[in-house]
Amino acid sequence: MFFVQDAGYGETDIMVYARAEAALERGLERAEIERIWALDPADVPSFEAVLQEADRQPAAAPRYVHLGARERLKRFAKSGLASPLSSGVSHH
Repeated sequence: MFFVQDAGYGETDIMVYARAEAALERGLERAEIERIWALDPADVPSFEAVLQEADRQPAAAPRYVHLGARERLKRFAKSGLASPLSSGVSHH
């Protein structure tokens, strides 16, 4: 989703992705400490916005954009970086 968004096909503010990512991190930390997996209800709107964007993107972006996004995702997964947003958030 983010990589398609970053290619110019999406309307969701990059900070929404950052808030959803931070909420997931907090949920993971909570799960490790308390052994309870739960997201804060206040974070739900960020997840809804990201999922709504994901629903729009397949029709909005051409196939080559999705293929390029998949390749960028593969490179990110191999990079060892914690987030694909770290460089994108400062640019938007």
